[in-house]
Amino acid sequence: MKRRLGFALLSTILVLALLVGCGGKETSTTNNEGSSEALTGGELKDGLYLIKNPVSNHGNYGMAKMEVKDGEIISFKYAEILANSGEEKNENNYNYPDGLAVIANLNEQFNEKKNLDEMDFDAVSGATHTKESFKDIVNRLLAQAEKGETYTPVYKDGVYTAKADEDSHGWLGEVMVVVRDGQIVGLDYFETAVEDMESNKVVFDEDNKPVTGSDGKPKTEPVEVKAGERKSADNYAYLDALDVVKAVQRKIIDNNGTENLDVDSITGATSTRTTMIELVEKALESAK
Repeated sequence: MKRRLGFALLSTILVLALLVGCGGKETSTTNNEGSSEALTGGELKDGLYLIKNPVSNHGNYGMAKMEVKDGEIISFKYAEILANSGEEKNENNYNYPDGLAVIANLNEQFNEKKNLDEMDFDAVSGATHTKESFKDIVNRLLAQAEKGETYTPVYKDGVYTAKADEDSHGWLGEVMVVVRDGQIVGLDYFETAVEDMESNKVVFDEDNKPVTGSDGKPKTEPVEVKAGERKSADNYAYLDALDVVKAVQRKIIDNNGTENLDVDSITGATSTRTTMIELVEKALESAK
């Protein structure tokens, strides 16, 4: 009887030991799989992806496009674009060869490796801001691709123009909008003199700062304007209007259009702001 009880007790202990051992293996395997998924990242979903950074105070910005097919990146391009013309930076419009070399090298490396961790960001020196912008945009593109948040072009590619019906105080407004990959990449609003006329310009000191008179206002001096000349600080004294043009330009490019455009933060030169927005809308009518 005692022998039977001993065997029963031993059997129970062995069964419990086996159960505990199996339970421990299952927990370990689950943890390892979870860690592996976190390290490798999610699967990329097929489609086209695009990210455009806001226009900087220097009048340029980064934009990248990536295409995924069968879960693999089949094309990728990062570019830095000039807001006025919509042109990508190149040796003819950008006087910083090191920056151009960095952009070319980063594109080449990522198209080959398709993995930021395997890239050598010190392969070409300089352009630290470009390298940081590149990393940020690529990470955001990959996040979009994991979620399947594909990009659909908004406009037809092309160059679109519009001109005001009449001048304002001798200046006629015009706009050129450049669309590429369905995005507004360049916007140039300008006003030209409709005839020869007299105007004024602000006087600047050696540091390129306005000279202030005894009344606290910037000093001005007369200037002759020829028909066809663009309005600028060289022939126009109301500098706020020129600043408004730059501010609205950035807003429209960042917003990719005028729909739901928030311009409440832009003060002054209301007429210029209104004309600019109306002309952009007119120019884009044939781009939709």
